[in-house]
Amino acid sequence: MKITLKYFGQLVDVIGAPEETQTTSFKDSAQLLKHLKETHAISHIPFQLAVNQKLIDADEAVSLNEGDVVALLPPFAGG
Repeated sequence: MKITLKYFGQLVDVIGAPEETQTTSFKDSAQLLKHLKETHAISHIPFQLAVNQKLIDADEAVSLNEGDVVALLPPFAGG
């Protein structure tokens, strides 16, 4: 299945792109997140995960489906 990953803030610098489409066999967000932390040096960066614009808890395993958009959102500052 193909999903789109979107990165923001520091994560763009570490990953090297603001967005990518991946073909994956991961069934849920927990498996995907584990893979991303193992393949990229992102464990030290605080971020929240969103699947199809819905924020999810870090320990939540949301089912992934064809065409889903997963965003990794670091804390935003501003006023």
